[in-house]
Amino acid sequence: MKKYTEVFRFKNIDGYERVITRNNSDCEFLGFDRILIKKGQTLEHEVVGEEIAIVLQEGEYTADVYWNGKKVLDGVTGKRKDVYSDLPTTLYLPPNSKLIMKSETGLEARVFTTPCSEGNPPFQSLPCDVEEGDPGHYNWRRKYRWIFGPQGKNMDHVTKKLLVGESVSIPGGWIGFPAHKHDLDNEKEFPLDEIFSIRVKGPHGKYVIQHSYGLEGDEGGAWDEFNKISDDETAIALPFGYHTSLAVPGCTEYLLWGLAGNDKVYKLLHDERFQWLSDVETLREF
Repeated sequence: MKKYTEVFRFKNIDGYERVITRNNSDCEFLGFDRILIKKGQTLEHEVVGEEIAIVLQEGEYTADVYWNGKKVLDGVTGKRKDVYSDLPTTLYLPPNSKLIMKSETGLEARVFTTPCSEGNPPFQSLPCDVEEGDPGHYNWRRKYRWIFGPQGKNMDHVTKKLLVGESVSIPGGWIGFPAHKHDLDNEKEFPLDEIFSIRVKGPHGKYVIQHSYGLEGDEGGAWDEFNKISDDETAIALPFGYHTSLAVPGCTEYLLWGLAGNDKVYKLLHDERFQWLSDVETLREF
């Protein structure tokens, strides 16, 4: 039976680790990597044939970035203690760039990639550059953070194709409900690969349920897939279907998400069975 989603576990490799690629997933336009730097170490990484967005998860760094042989970011710094309350610092690197990143205390970062032959200039997004909001209501209220948005959204000039952001649930709350999809090219949606990377906190027995599905009448018909995420060591490839996630009671979910397609077009189709929830959000009452 065909699986539409796949969970990839990190190998906890020091330095730069490839996690999701076109060779090991159904994602054609989006990949996912991870960076681990130990205390006092330095990472050197060259970007070839793609653009990348490095989202700091925790720790601190000082970085130099070269582009086409010239230093364009000199000694930029980032620091983050907690993904649940701290806004992100993110580095954008185009093809033909080189990163030299060192950390005095160690760090973890997560990276979205997309094939790209000509990118925009390297850029560091600071916490003050992030757009934050809290859509939804009741147990589907969540916090979103646009880092690099599509046309007309936050920092839309930075990337060529990558769209990157974060969400944080309320305890026991949903992120991205009603579920949405973006696998067809029509007036309601545009084909975009998406990758989730989830972290979860809770006192005991913490986990998140990630749900992907198709409906009767969709290409591929009706299907359901559930992934239980109970630690901070995974990324999920979502090339098809509707998708959403739920933190169980007493637990809070952090969701790092990235999207990319053939063009930088952002059109999503939400599950129309739950259109009535839009009225609840507007009226703030049932």
